[in-house]
Amino acid sequence: MGMSTGRSDGFFKNIIKYFYHRKSFFFVLLIFLLVLSYALFGKKGILQRVDLEMENKELKQKLKDEQDKTLMLQKEIEQLKTSDKKIEKVAREKYNMSKEGEEIYKIQVDSTK
Repeated sequence: MGMSTGRSDGFFKNIIKYFYHRKSFFFVLLIFLLVLSYALFGKKGILQRVDLEMENKELKQKLKDEQDKTLMLQKEIEQLKTSDKKIEKVAREKYNMSKEGEEIYKIQVDSTK
């Protein structure tokens, strides 16, 4: 029993000697790891940057979609300003309006079949 304890003590002494003689290397390694972890996980780190780039891409796509929608609505406004037929179509489709004397029949389709 005593020998195994002495053997493990020698093992740990060797490890301590190894680290002690190479302490400058381990100090540099520690500094490097700290800088690397800050670069990856810090407030302005690489992972944060990737997240922000993805969010930026999504926002640019949303902006483009909204600009396309705005352009379509502006075209519709111009058509409504210049075309009585367009006004009539919108009045019939969106507001269920009809001409005097017309009857409107609504057909409901059963979507469960």
